[in-house]
Amino acid sequence: MGIMPAGVLMLLAFTAALAAEPFNDEGVVLQPGAESVFAAGVGAPTVEWDGTQFLMYFESPAPEPQIPEGCGGAYQIGRATSPDGLVWTPETLPSFSFGGAEGTTRYCSVAQPAVLFDGTLWNLFWSSSREPAAGSTANQPTGIGWATSSDGLTWNVQAETLVPFTGTAMGLASAAAVNGLVYLIWSEYPNLFVITRPAKGGAWSPPMLAIDHELLGDWGSEWALGPSIVCAAESAAPLRMLFGADQAETFSRSLAWATTTDGSTWTVDEAGPLTGGTLEYGALNHWEALSYDGGGTRLWYSRSDTETGTKFIGSAWSGAAGGEPQPRLCPNPYAPADTGLPDDSGAADTADTQGGTDTNTPGLQPDGCGCNGAAERGASVVGVAALALAAMRRRR
Repeated sequence: MGIMPAGVLMLLAFTAALAAEPFNDEGVVLQPGAESVFAAGVGAPTVEWDGTQFLMYFESPAPEPQIPEGCGGAYQIGRATSPDGLVWTPETLPSFSFGGAEGTTRYCSVAQPAVLFDGTLWNLFWSSSREPAAGSTANQPTGIGWATSSDGLTWNVQAETLVPFTGTAMGLASAAAVNGLVYLIWSEYPNLFVITRPAKGGAWSPPMLAIDHELLGDWGSEWALGPSIVCAAESAAPLRMLFGADQAETFSRSLAWATTTDGSTWTVDEAGPLTGGTLEYGALNHWEALSYDGGGTRLWYSRSDTETGTKFIGSAWSGAAGGEPQPRLCPNPYAPADTGLPDDSGAADTADTQGGTDTNTPGLQPDGCGCNGAAERGASVVGVAALALAAMRRRR
């Protein structure tokens, strides 16, 4: 293990507090037919609950005639809806596609979507690429982009490259929001990183190391990947993350849970990877989860058909049955009851101290809640983040 900068070791701890229940496979839930524009396969699902239905965004290879000239293939992002998370109806056209002039960031492809409704707007993040470099046949990754929408259908690009590609494998992002702050976590080989932004507008924070694969043990010796952030309404730690880790051997893959109270220090279940159930964890390509207020978790995953190699999307369930799905706009665990006083904004309110007085002063938030105060703490972690990134790149 390489020498880590001071403070970075505290970014990962272990606990036995989580109930690491296994997932049981529910089978295929989305596999478009031969006449569909998504017939070449569907993968990398990301799912949100809007209060009345589930919305899934997924990647799919573009039909051959639509691949831009000079590109080594192309992916587009489709959308499907469902009343129960199991029966899905895909739309007939891509929801978000590649485009732009030759040489631009998403000229060839948009893939690996992550969706979040932050209380005001729908947010879509994706991994993009442009045409191959000289002497190569594979598209060049360019980074993670970001767009917003008022309806989840028509997208306004906010940043073609929110997180630039740095020369290592990256992508597979996930997003959630709690107490007025948006979190975006992504895989950047071999670790997981996080940035934050106030939901009502403002700059994104510098990247922070969220999970260092070297601290996971043998089951994460190759890299940590595929974060999926879910809400934990019943917990003082409002965010949970289901993530994957690989050993050096191909597809020696595991899934495990982690929690946080401040968005930067993630606590991994000391039991390590999930075991048991009927889901083949090692066969999964991508995954995304949502929690239910009854205590259960539904996982949507993509894997390849063993006969055709075409990707499909399936579902799996863990924990208690019943309850309502929890959107990625997480309930604020520190919000006081509405007192009816002029300075009390009710359901959207946040206390300045946990269980304490509410003055509705922006930026005064309880320590450890992972809310607006985290943006103020961003300056103090810039040095640690930079050291962590530098140390990683020296080890590569």
